[in-house]
Amino acid sequence: MEMPSFRWSASDRRNRLAARLREDRGVGLIELLIALLVLNLGIFATFAAFTSGAVALRHASNTSTATALADKTMEALHDSAYNAIASTPATATPGADGRTYTLQVAVSEQSESTGGSGKVKKAIVTVTDPGDSSVHVTSTSTFSLCTQAALSSNSNPCHS
Repeated sequence: MEMPSFRWSASDRRNRLAARLREDRGVGLIELLIALLVLNLGIFATFAAFTSGAVALRHASNTSTATALADKTMEALHDSAYNAIASTPATATPGADGRTYTLQVAVSEQSESTGGSGKVKKAIVTVTDPGDSSVHVTSTSTFSLCTQAALSSNSNPCHS
């Protein structure tokens, strides 16, 4: 008795390969894997957006608090007599956000050539973050002996 041959001819192999390629068994699994990959990419992109948003909000909060400290210091200088406006060393100042900032006032005397008293002080308020020494805010203002004279007991030194 003769045994049947299990060898396939070249055309039979091509037909079987073409039939297997046309089958859709396993396609659902590949589609599921691709859908999971796309979903993961979307989730990670959303997470990255929230993280960078939180960092931007924290930075804006720090800058806002530093600006408020600089404005408060500058207003105190505006309410001072001319002779009381002076430089102060860097001091640790607590902010409304619970952080501590370094606040420094640098005052320099200059002369004014446009009339008035001729004496002007320029104040620069600098607020830095002691954690990384980065400057958050720098505020500058000038003070004239004429405009500050009303705040002191001196007579008005300005020309009328």
